[in-house]
Amino acid sequence: MKKSTQLRLSAGSLSVALAMVAAPAFAQDADVTDTAASEEAAPAIIVTGTRLNANPNLESAAPVLSVSSEQIQATGTVRIEDLVNQLPQVFAGQAGEVSNGASGTATLNLRGLGANRTLVLIDGRRLPYGSSQISAANIDLIPTQLIERVDILTGGASAVYGSDAVGGVANFILKRDFEGVELDFQGGFQQHGNDIDFWEGVLDSANQPKPDPIIDGVEYSVTGMFGTNTADGRGNVTIYANYEKREAVTQNNRAFSACTVGPSSRGFEGVGCVGSGNFRLFGSANSTAVDASGNPVSFAFQEENGNIIRYVGGPAQTYNFGQRNFFQRPSERFTLYGKAYYEIAENVEAFADISYIDNFSDAQIAESASFGNWSINCDNPYIQNTPGISLTDLFGCSAQDIIDGTIVSGITASHRNVEGGPRNSRLDNSTFRLVGGFRGTFADIWDWEAFGSYAETSDISTSTNDFVVAKLQQALFATTDANGNVVCVDQSGGCVPYNPFQRNPDGTTAITSDQTDFVQGVGIVIGETSQLVMGANLQADLGDYGFKSPLSEEGIAFLVGAEYRQDKLEAIPDEISQVPGGGFTGVGGATLPVAGRVDVHEIYTELQIPLITDRPFFNELVLAGQYRHSEYEAEGNGTTNSFGTDAFGVQLSWAPVDSLTLRANFQRAVRAPNVIELFTGQNTGLPNLNVAGTNANGVQLYDPCASDAPIASLAACANTGVTAAQYGNIFDVISGQTQALTGGNPQLQPESSDTWTFGAVFEPTFVPGLSISVDYFDITVEDYISAGIAAQVSLDNCLATGDPTFCDLITRGPGGTLASGFAGTGFQQTNLNIAELSTSGLDGQISYSTNIGSLGGLRFNYAATYLDKADFVPFPGSDPIVCAGYSDNGCLEPVNPKYRHRLAVTWETDFNLNATVAWRHYSEVDAFGGEDVGPDESFIDDNLPAVDYVDLSMFYDVTDQITLRFGVNNLLNQNPPVSASSGPPLGNGNTYPTIFDTGRTFFAGLNIRFGE
Repeated sequence: MKKSTQLRLSAGSLSVALAMVAAPAFAQDADVTDTAASEEAAPAIIVTGTRLNANPNLESAAPVLSVSSEQIQATGTVRIEDLVNQLPQVFAGQAGEVSNGASGTATLNLRGLGANRTLVLIDGRRLPYGSSQISAANIDLIPTQLIERVDILTGGASAVYGSDAVGGVANFILKRDFEGVELDFQGGFQQHGNDIDFWEGVLDSANQPKPDPIIDGVEYSVTGMFGTNTADGRGNVTIYANYEKREAVTQNNRAFSACTVGPSSRGFEGVGCVGSGNFRLFGSANSTAVDASGNPVSFAFQEENGNIIRYVGGPAQTYNFGQRNFFQRPSERFTLYGKAYYEIAENVEAFADISYIDNFSDAQIAESASFGNWSINCDNPYIQNTPGISLTDLFGCSAQDIIDGTIVSGITASHRNVEGGPRNSRLDNSTFRLVGGFRGTFADIWDWEAFGSYAETSDISTSTNDFVVAKLQQALFATTDANGNVVCVDQSGGCVPYNPFQRNPDGTTAITSDQTDFVQGVGIVIGETSQLVMGANLQADLGDYGFKSPLSEEGIAFLVGAEYRQDKLEAIPDEISQVPGGGFTGVGGATLPVAGRVDVHEIYTELQIPLITDRPFFNELVLAGQYRHSEYEAEGNGTTNSFGTDAFGVQLSWAPVDSLTLRANFQRAVRAPNVIELFTGQNTGLPNLNVAGTNANGVQLYDPCASDAPIASLAACANTGVTAAQYGNIFDVISGQTQALTGGNPQLQPESSDTWTFGAVFEPTFVPGLSISVDYFDITVEDYISAGIAAQVSLDNCLATGDPTFCDLITRGPGGTLASGFAGTGFQQTNLNIAELSTSGLDGQISYSTNIGSLGGLRFNYAATYLDKADFVPFPGSDPIVCAGYSDNGCLEPVNPKYRHRLAVTWETDFNLNATVAWRHYSEVDAFGGEDVGPDESFIDDNLPAVDYVDLSMFYDVTDQITLRFGVNNLLNQNPPVSASSGPPLGNGNTYPTIFDTGRTFFAGLNIRFGE
């Protein structure tokens, strides 16, 4: 089905469905409106963390951070991920700043436990898989201007909401009774002066272009909302539509990212652009070449003048790949959302939400290359008589081999595809979601609800400008025909010989568009997911039956319910993408089909027991508990798996006086393995190794067994599979990128977590308008599903101990290398319930409002998190990797500040103007797990310094119906911290754009309201 047709059908379905819910209202006479019945049918206040209707007299025992619609508007956010990523409890996830490894979705990651351990809800209803590539919910589905508030509940909540609520719950509460017409227009852009002396010096020394002052990243959004109550006052219909477009920001337009620095350039003195791949690099383990001094040469480099010289690395012989990458992906999104309810009978209400989103974004990274090892015929005319070092000698071709046309294997012929252009992935994602049901009351005290939801997501990823492995190998076998023309040995498919070995006499490339057209290909992955949820619950205040504590007048609240859910997924890559070992040179592994489903049947219950109320020193003492039992059945790839889980929680809240509440909370949460983790086929991934150190020749190595001067001993390297003949002749891993066998495991079991929180809420009567809360949290996730043992851990432990637990997971390729590009080479990292993750710390919130006389009023909102512990144990018995306060040391999150906060101060004037200043702070982070680099040296990766951002926004009410707004985020244009180890998917351009701002952002908007 064409997308335009799908959109029209979805829009039509929206109109019909809402009309069906609201239709009875227009058949009623306005004079017979039953106001009392309508009020009785109105739902209670939504409280995140429970399904029980809220009792306004009882305090919640679970810490919740709420963000109002006014606070959202003050940030100038068009996309909701831009707001939540500013909250202290939220860590980086997939967003528009991700290019390499982008899923085309936006995700939310609470407590740094992973986006797939955060449950995202709209009005208490869970969202489906984000796409066929990622199970975490896509928060692009959330209609930003329709949000009433956002509740962030950190810590487990699986007993209430089901699987995935390990890190917590983000509940987006939408407006219920919107009336009138509201139009909203907003535009914005980024700006950077690029006047950074240090980076200008770096770019000059590397002969790289310096970016000028620039305005880029233009974005704009148009939103319309229409809402009306029915004529009889018994229902409401609200329709929301939004169009948003965002332009690209590329790394070459920021001084701090225009030069890609690497670990070999850590010192601030003499930093150079080193990139991650060589421009033209040739070599072979069988080389017989020597340089002008007669020294053996294994790897050589081609200068601009065509001369072949010894490869020594460094900025002059590597490629500055980062300039092509996006800091902000260009995107275009259309959202349609509708909600309605209607009281169809006394105390019976029907409700429905229906939505459609169509999202396009474009991910671009540096040009591909002929990465890996190849075969070539020794009589290939392109490698004959090269100036400087002989290519035939470098590839190990003897004179007789050249005559015989002998084929030699295991050669390096790496060249960046600057002629063909950057690799590009077009990411299309669309979702249709329908929620509906009935709720009501019977026997005066029993509230019931029956609900269902269905969602479908379709996604298409189209990748271009990458080399097809088979075609490139075909094009490297070249010969001369009878007319003296260079042609492919195998001319099938219109083969054109590929010539990275020569240059034209004027120094330009000899690679033509015909050559790149043949060796490049298109990779397509089509995916679909669906989610079906059906359930019902029943609740009552049992106090009407006499069930209450003798020390309280409040009754016991009780709820029981049942739910069925099915998540289904299928992803179908094209034939090239599925080639074993990888059909493309720049992908590093096959993209395999995935198909499966998970069905779950659940029952759940809740109790809330006011033990003591309205007594001396016991203004309120409330005990609450929840329990959920789930039975799972998983099926895919011809295999099945079944398991059961139990989740439960207990909370105690004590308010000795009106102004003080003490609270404690325990939650056992679970996360069942999803379809992707269970049924993804065996594949090849590209993990990164850390720098192992510097060898005797001053060259930094990733593989300590590599080069002609290895760092590790022969005995240690033999543990990893190195032979005596290979030792001293192994090619190092390019830019740390090795290879791993990855894939699903259909026998995975659920993760479980224990969450403890202890806190206090203080609202002193002697300071009206002040509220202070402090909460301690402690979360431990066991049976954590991990991609086996990390490559770095396996390598380090095997070298040190020879333990087969680690050594059996390592397979070296031809010549002993761990470099990517060889089928079967690298590390085994399939999914296992093998790891443990724990985190603890303190959350603090302060809000204060005060009147300042004729000047209006002030509102202060402060939210902060202190991260005391974040430890990752990759496998049983291993020492924990300490993450809190560190970066780039194998943790789940690349950057883990110990302290972060957001403080917003709003001045509400008496002359229609409100202004807000917000201060965002991230504390200093040590790199490489706190490595001591010495007191006399200043290294780029020594630490990531503390960062402070100041944001400003202003709102002016022109009339009661028209509001203008203006704002600047990162007002002082604070540059992001720089890390030479920042890598995909969350790192990019020498920093982490999913965490830190990469420029100053201006926005302005106009809001027009009618008929309120």
